[in-house]
Amino acid sequence: MARRTTRLGRYHLTNRIAYGGMAEIFRGFTFDEEGYRHDVAIKKLLPDYVEDANFVAMLEDEYRLVSRLRHPNVAKVYELVQLQGHILIAMEYVDGRDLRTTVQKGHKTRFGLSYADVAYIMACAMDGLHHAHVAVDEDGTDLGVVHRDFSPSNVLLGYDGAVKICDFGIAKARRNRIETKTGVIKGKVRYMSPEQAFGHRLDRRSDVFSAGSVLYELCTGHPPFQAANEIDLIFRVREANPVPPRQRNPHLPPALARIIERSMARERSERYPSALALRDALVGFLKRHEPSYRRSRLARYMKRLWAPEIEADLRLLEDYVLDLPTGVPDDFGRNLLADAMGPDAPYARFSPRPTRITRAGSGQASAEFAPEITWGELTAGKTVVTPPRPDFDDPTEDGTGGP
Repeated sequence: MARRTTRLGRYHLTNRIAYGGMAEIFRGFTFDEEGYRHDVAIKKLLPDYVEDANFVAMLEDEYRLVSRLRHPNVAKVYELVQLQGHILIAMEYVDGRDLRTTVQKGHKTRFGLSYADVAYIMACAMDGLHHAHVAVDEDGTDLGVVHRDFSPSNVLLGYDGAVKICDFGIAKARRNRIETKTGVIKGKVRYMSPEQAFGHRLDRRSDVFSAGSVLYELCTGHPPFQAANEIDLIFRVREANPVPPRQRNPHLPPALARIIERSMARERSERYPSALALRDALVGFLKRHEPSYRRSRLARYMKRLWAPEIEADLRLLEDYVLDLPTGVPDDFGRNLLADAMGPDAPYARFSPRPTRITRAGSGQASAEFAPEITWGELTAGKTVVTPPRPDFDDPTEDGTGGP
């Protein structure tokens, strides 16, 4: 039985893929002026947050910052849009799974990530994180971004081997209108730096510590800090004295253990000075440990691990029919980031209305509006579909650029 997409502004929403304390997340898609389909993830704020003016202002500030980030290892943000009583965040859809659920399934199936996989994933993530850390405004002024919530659930792994960090929703920049008060703690406690757990002012080395905590968990199978309740956990994080990683896992390569320990040094001055420095250490380990490693290996791992889910997702989407009412004016709402993104931002070219491409006898192509079309037709070549993504630079290869 065919199901209709839910139309909201420029986007067609299909299935709900997550539900959290702040928002529902849907898979969706839209089209550009040439008919190319762009897959998106749509976060739809829950009503209580929509009605909280201070929260919406904070969200606007923080996503205004994130909208400036353009890097292959950072998931793009297209819009923060106010529409028909809703607040929507339109983001790049990464066709894959997050690192947290991937690790969980790997444990269940006994087909876990190798040390080489872990080093590659974290090197890519650090490249994206460094890009955020050194972001500047239009005048070249350092924005002073600190993610503050780096965790496995905020690292996305594509079935094509792409690695992208997301959810800078509590990111901190120096010039937000609404400042976080000193002593207020935001973020997942388990992966916090000690200074974050104390509520102190943070710099980019706080994210380095969080990355070290994630790396510790990936390599040992245990989080570095554990306690019976969140209050006790905060005290454990403040002490920053985890069991040495090789004591947890004697098989852990010593070089990787040293990277973890330096990342998680209690004193900021003893950590890697930047996400880029941590990235370089991970790439160095990877080149020594497994010099033939390439992105394609992560892609094969993801496709094998998630094969049943990939097939089920495709079958689910095939039956969707686009909701394209005729005679109704398009309402795209108000993008709260429009002034920061400028008139040439990608979202400005997005439309919910696809075109059907036909070939005339002369070989010339013409486009006509398709009033009703299914997802299956979109992916069967009856319309212009999303072109393949470029193969991003690989951290195991020489040359400039990131993972």
